[in-house]
Amino acid sequence: MTSAFSVEPSALFLALDTATDRPTLALGTAGDPGPDAVIGHRHDLSGAIDVVSRQLLAVRGAVAKDLAGIVIADGPGSFTGLRIGIAFAKGLARALDLPMLSAPSLLGAARAVSERGVVVAEYGALRGDVYRAAFRFEPGRITAISPPALVPAVTPLPADGDFRRATERDASAAALLGAVGLSGGPEPLPDPASWEPSYGRRAEAEVRLLARDGRA
Repeated sequence: MTSAFSVEPSALFLALDTATDRPTLALGTAGDPGPDAVIGHRHDLSGAIDVVSRQLLAVRGAVAKDLAGIVIADGPGSFTGLRIGIAFAKGLARALDLPMLSAPSLLGAARAVSERGVVVAEYGALRGDVYRAAFRFEPGRITAISPPALVPAVTPLPADGDFRRATERDASAAALLGAVGLSGGPEPLPDPASWEPSYGRRAEAEVRLLARDGRA
């Protein structure tokens, strides 16, 4: 069982989930993560992510130096979105000497749907596949029943119908932030500078290039 990351109740975190076409940011504490700030589309991330983060700080009456850390969704999901979000998070963490914590975007979506019971989260992954994971939420604890995996979309859901479902429309940086300090929640990255997310699969452009070169 994963141990909980110890965090002060007043510790202020910036959370980012840029793994889907519905990027979100949140600023707050684990007990009060605040609402999600939704960016219209991942194509807008490059120009919007810094602006939105500054707006969130201003609303809280805080500055970047007040942050205790950064929470980042580590995929699986969009190559473009993840790369932009993680580059921003790494730059901020390095500039301010902040810890980075990570957790699957699917966990955030699942927790946004329900903080009790079992939730199956699923994102479209193109080519007839989906990213899928199942989590059990209990007081103070999150258990990954089925860790995030790439599976054919036709793969049956669990036979036990006693669960809720989440999709990429439920992706939530605020839900990830609210899971900080829970067993099974976001965990600190030992070496943020060299860390890379779980993209889940090769990018479409890479697949086309390999196919062209006969290496697919």
